[in-house]
Amino acid sequence: MPNEPETATLLEWINSFPLGTSIQSSDDLYDGVILWEILQDIDPHEFLGVLPESSPEDHWVLRWQNLKHLHKLLLNYIRNRYDGEIPAGLSTDPDLKSIAETASTKETNRLLKLFLMAAIRSPGAESYIERMVQLSTATQEGLKGIIEEAQNPSQDRLDQINYEQDEYKARRDLAMDPELQFEERVGKLLVENDKLSNEKKQLEKDLEEFHRKDVRLREANELLQDKLNITEDRLARLKSGKADIGPNFKGYEHRTQDIIAAQETKLTAAQDEIDSLRISLETLRVKNQKYQTLQDEYDEIKIERDQLARKANAAEKYRQKLQASQDYEKENQILKNKVKDLQQHLKESDTLQRVSAARETEVENYRRLVARVEQDRHEIQDLKKKLEFDNHALTERLLGAEEQRTRDEDTIGRLQERIRELEGLDSSPASPRPSTPKPHGSSLERDLEESGKREAQLNAENEELKKKLENISIVDKAVTETPDDVEPEAPGERKWKDEFYQCSLQTDAELRDAHQRLHVDYTIMRTKIIELEGLLEATKLELSDANMKLSLVNKEKLEMVKEVTEVNSVEQTALREKCAVLAATARTLTSQLEVRQLQISEISRERDSLRNTFKQSDTKLSTEGEASLEEMKQLLEEANAVRVNDTTDDDMTNEFLERLAETTERSAEHLARRAEHMNQQNDIIESLQERIRHYEQFSADQEEIKASKEKEAELMQIIHRQAREIALISSAWYDFQSRLQNGNIVLSRHRGAAGASAHHAEANRTWLGKQRALVVPKAGGR
Repeated sequence: MPNEPETATLLEWINSFPLGTSIQSSDDLYDGVILWEILQDIDPHEFLGVLPESSPEDHWVLRWQNLKHLHKLLLNYIRNRYDGEIPAGLSTDPDLKSIAETASTKETNRLLKLFLMAAIRSPGAESYIERMVQLSTATQEGLKGIIEEAQNPSQDRLDQINYEQDEYKARRDLAMDPELQFEERVGKLLVENDKLSNEKKQLEKDLEEFHRKDVRLREANELLQDKLNITEDRLARLKSGKADIGPNFKGYEHRTQDIIAAQETKLTAAQDEIDSLRISLETLRVKNQKYQTLQDEYDEIKIERDQLARKANAAEKYRQKLQASQDYEKENQILKNKVKDLQQHLKESDTLQRVSAARETEVENYRRLVARVEQDRHEIQDLKKKLEFDNHALTERLLGAEEQRTRDEDTIGRLQERIRELEGLDSSPASPRPSTPKPHGSSLERDLEESGKREAQLNAENEELKKKLENISIVDKAVTETPDDVEPEAPGERKWKDEFYQCSLQTDAELRDAHQRLHVDYTIMRTKIIELEGLLEATKLELSDANMKLSLVNKEKLEMVKEVTEVNSVEQTALREKCAVLAATARTLTSQLEVRQLQISEISRERDSLRNTFKQSDTKLSTEGEASLEEMKQLLEEANAVRVNDTTDDDMTNEFLERLAETTERSAEHLARRAEHMNQQNDIIESLQERIRHYEQFSADQEEIKASKEKEAELMQIIHRQAREIALISSAWYDFQSRLQNGNIVLSRHRGAAGASAHHAEANRTWLGKQRALVVPKAGGR
């Protein structure tokens, strides 16, 4: 039976996360969706993306896939946070299958304990601890007990964990197919092989880098050995006295005497000029008293000018700072606009996806509807063909009935004529009858022929009468439409009208006779109409049956529409779930953007601090270097003075050498500090390069990467030039020290402009002078 207090403690802790919903039981966590949100809240940088299955509620296997995915990432995260090891009191293999299938409370608690240990070692651990403090006392005590049990488990707890893991592995091995186990082992071996191959490639790269460094160091060693050999040769020649250690002193003495004579003549001329200037000085002193007030005013104006210049410099500095702040604001505004554009593009893409999904749904519905409509059309066409066939059969029956009617009418007419003829024979006077009777068949045929002729004649007369009636109606209309103010008729027109009215009277008589004949035909047609009405009733019955069939078709259509609405409701739910996934993706992208902005601000602060540190260090080292150079210059001047005075006091020489040794030691210490400073700069630069390579993997702006690489290359060039200059200065110091320590060396003594220029020309001809000449333009370029 699961531990209910432990379950309540863990659920209350889970509800402290900003999930937007309240977790009432372990059944709300079995699909892995809420657990994934908790992981993204713990560390959004490590747990990116979405779950493998977006709709895990359909089947427990989908939920199992989600739980395995987040369990694997969670274990890797805990190992990274706990120095490659998982706390001994944690059970690392909860039964995820039982969680996904039956929402097991016991296994869910074991999984939530892993979440708790990951949260207290995450970057936001302080905020989670603050939330724990705000929970109830029982929950705080329960969480404390879980953490202590995980970090410092008892022996019983370790035995229980081992037993549970062995039981879970046994159940998993029994449930897993041997082929699947083999595939799992093969997959693990492939992953391990890939890992080892990547490590091998990295080690090969490091080995190549070490080889290159070894080659460079060997070349530098050979160069230093050559320099050392040359220096030793020179030192040996100087010690043996074979080398030329100084100029011709006699020529130098003659030149000095000539220079002294020239200077004495110049001195007499200058004395005369001084006397004349004293006279002009008296006159100027009088003028100076007059212009003393102007001088005071000038001094005041100069003071004001200096004050204004300082204010102008301060204003210029403030203007530069304001310009820099405005540039930062513009860059910030540009970044904000880019963020807004990205958000707008994201919204547009979401809208387009929703619209495209709706269009696809509509297209799919139309396709289904078209298929059903085509099926209905085929059914209606079949029904139409059947009805047309029935109509054709009824039409044939109707034509047969009409033909039968016409034949019956002909037979009746012939019989009536025969009857009338027989009646006429009976009413005629008696006449002698022949002894042999006439055959009845011939008289009947003749009567039938006469009746047919008579019927054709009557039809012709009927047509003529109809034409005459039409003419009469036209004339009557013309007469009625004639106005009262028409002129009197002509005699010819009057005669024509009289003849026309006589003709009309004759036509009336003929019409009466025809009316009597048509009345008989009317009775016959009435009987036929009754028969046709019967046929019409039968046709109506068949038509009603067809309408019933069509109503059934309409009912099927209604059922199809209902099915379509049900399918649409299912698709709408799927679309809502997709919209939820897209919203989660948008939140993830927003959080990533905020993290990137924080990283950029942190990097800018580190950059400013490094710049200030480098600037201070460079300033300090440059001042120390200048001070050491000044001391060396003073020592050189003193050495020149000693050589000029030809003093050979041992105390002064020893004091001079001690001061020179102290100065050399300070210079060596200064060079050592400068080298250490350069090494620190190199270490910082390497760390920055590593961070830059790390950030370049997540950066999408290639122009910024290119600019940073160019700046890095320039900085490396500056560092190489400084290192080379330091090496040259150190070699010069060591060369000079070795020369001073040699007892046979004579310092060069030069006085005046000519001597200085000759010394400068000689210094430029040496190897060190040439190297300095190569370095000076580059330093000036900096």
